[in-house]
Order: sequence, then structure tokens, then C-alpha cells
Amino acid sequence: MVRVLLYTGKGGVGKTSVSAATGIELASRGLKTLVISTDPAHSLRDAFQRDIGNDPVQVSENLYLQEVSVTESIRKYWDTLKLYLTALMRSQGVEGIAAEEIATLPGFDEATELLYIREYARNNRFDVVIMDTAPTGESLKLLSFPEAFSWYMERIFPIGRKTAKIMRPLMKPFLGVPIPDDKVFGSIEELYSQMREVEEILSDPKITTIRLVCNPDRMSFNETKRAFTYLLMYGYNVDSVIINKIYDDDTGDFLKKWRESQSEVLKEIETAFADLTILKIPMSEKEPTGLKLLEQMGKKLYKNLDPMNTMSDIIPPIQFLVEDKQKIIKIRVPFADKENTELHNRGGELVVQIDNWRRVFFLPQSMSELNPVNAEFNKGYLDIEMS
Repeated sequence: MVRVLLYTGKGGVGKTSVSAATGIELASRGLKTLVISTDPAHSLRDAFQRDIGNDPVQVSENLYLQEVSVTESIRKYWDTLKLYLTALMRSQGVEGIAAEEIATLPGFDEATELLYIREYARNNRFDVVIMDTAPTGESLKLLSFPEAFSWYMERIFPIGRKTAKIMRPLMKPFLGVPIPDDKVFGSIEELYSQMREVEEILSDPKITTIRLVCNPDRMSFNETKRAFTYLLMYGYNVDSVIINKIYDDDTGDFLKKWRESQSEVLKEIETAFADLTILKIPMSEKEPTGLKLLEQMGKKLYKNLDPMNTMSDIIPPIQFLVEDKQKIIKIRVPFADKENTELHNRGGELVVQIDNWRRVFFLPQSMSELNPVNAEFNKGYLDIEMS
């Protein structure tokens, strides 16, 4: 069974270096390892100082690298759907490259990256797949896509297909718009099935764990707390926080104030994430690029730990419980606050919104007719009473 390790964090904290160092460390232990970049900036090639393509390329024993090309990925997975949407745009007077650009639905370009995870999980080509992701906001959009797409498919797609089947022979002579045929709908159904598999892979703690990378500064710390909360809200499992670029005590008087500031933030990080493993990396004298320096970084990072292992006990992010005959939904959201949290039941779905992030929970049958009647934060959980 393949192991998936996903590294995310604020831009500039060193996700790519950490991902690359982890890949080298695992490869050195005899595991066939792929490091795949889903960051549009594609810094992986800079870290290894070599060209990397859309297909895995071997760079050393047991170590492979891949930088996803959105164009190639869409062609590989969604060519039929893209052709239809392009034809639709052209029927409305949009020409050339513009039609193709508009035909790429929002979120679809990022979601192509997730389908590689499904592919590698199915064919067991690698022992471990390491994802070097885009900065936090883009990563959250990426990880929320499978569920959002599933909602669309289950609520809207059946109606769309039925309507198209009835209207196609009646309206085709009168409309200047191509009506999707069964091949297009079949492509969408296949995509739906694939996304459901991706969601299962990413939410299974035996397969996938997410690791947060941050720096010991206030902005990075705050974004890491938010990312942790949102990832748990979407049901993903986080097992560690990696603090990168820490100044050593021997860095001289010039950096004394920086060290003092970092020390304060480090203490707060250790308190805030007390139930997670916290790993620390000192600031390097040189930029960690190339196999040798990245290998040294991996040794400093993991020491005697095995990166393949789950670093902390996984606490289920979401639980549906019955306590004293009362039905309760517990959602682990340790850094959320009441003022920025909204929830309601919408036709058998529980909608939870924290700040700008919303998740639609498909309620179990026993709760589908119930509504939230009370909610309170309790020791890092949002406890929702259903009645």
C-alpha cells in the first residue's frame, strides 16, 4: 500500500526544501519514492538543480521527481469534457485559445494534480508519494475540491443528464449550442468516481497524513493555526508541525533580537500544537539546494525518526455520537471562534462555515431529518447538538 505525505504551509516557509529532503531520506532507506510538485511555481527543479517534467524522472537510486503540467493533465484525464466545453464556448462566439482557456472550469486545473495520487495508489508503482503543495490557500482549495465536486454530482448532475437526454432530439435543430451527449456525461461520471476515490485516499490516516511547515514568526504561526483548523474541518489528518529556519544561539549579537522573537513564537507553537509532533530545522548557512545539502537537511530534520510513520496519534477530526440519547456531531476545530462560525441544516446537509471556508456535511440517515439546536466550543471541538 502506498503512503502519501503532503506538505503545506505559507509561501516561503520552505515546503519544497522539506519535501525534497524527506524524499531523499526515504529513498536512502530503500523505499521507492516520488516527490511530486503541485505548486505552479515549480520550485522542485530549483531545489534539485535539474529539469523535471510532467512524468516521473529518476534522479538517484529509488528517488523520482515530477512537476505536474496542468495542460498535459487535463488532456490525459478530461479531454472529452474539455473538447465539449471548448465547442460550447466557440458556439457563443469565443474563438481560438480564449475558448480553451474559458473551457477549463474553476478548480479543474488544480484537481488534475489529485488524480495522480489516485493513479499511484492504484498501481503501487511507488512505496511513498510526497506532495509539495502550493501555499496554504491554494492547497485548501485543492483539498476541498473532491467533496465540492461530489456534492455537485449528487445534487445537480442527475437532473442535468436526464434533462439533456429528453431535450437533445427536440432542441438540436433550433439551438446553436451543442448539447452534451452520452460520451460527455460518461466522462463526467468517470471523473466523479475518480474524485470519490481521491477523497477516500486523502482522508484515510493509514495512507495519507498532512504535515504543516512554518517559520518561527507571528504571521507564519497564525496562518498555520488557521490551516490546521480548516484541514480538520474537511476531515484531513495532520500529524506534525515542522518549524524551519530557526536561528541558532551562535548566530551573533546582530541577530539577538530575532532569536528572542523566535524563542517566544516557538514556545507558543509548542503550546498550541501540544498533541502533534513538532520537528525543528535550524537556519542553513547555505541555501539547501542539490542532493548533498538536501540530504543533510533531511538528517537534521528527522534524526532517528522514520518519516514513513505517522508522527502523532490521529484523533478523528469528525465524530457522530449518541450521548445520553442526545445526538451530537463533534468537529475538531481547535483555533476557531464562535464569532466567525456559522452552521445550519440544508435539506439533510449540515453546512459549517468558519471564516471564509465552508464545508457541507452529508449527515448519516439517523440525523438527516434533524436540525442543529445548540452548538458550543469545548476543548478544541465544536459540539453540535442535533434535534
